[in-house]
Amino acid sequence: MGLVKRFVLVVVNMIGELWMGFYRRNSDYYDNQTSESKSKIGYYAFIIGATVVTVGIVGWMYNRIYS
Repeated sequence: MGLVKRFVLVVVNMIGELWMGFYRRNSDYYDNQTSESKSKIGYYAFIIGATVVTVGIVGWMYNRIYS
């Protein structure tokens, strides 16, 4: 269980680094990058895909450790 907790902590840290940005800390960068988006389909597809991959990896790790 400790391995899963550490894995989740690393994933959350990586998501935080991607979201905040290491060098670009102002919101103007993100506003300029997302101003061309006309629909939310790509956004929802990314969120659903990332969730499925994360749950799949955690499930796979759990099965390998405890099965």
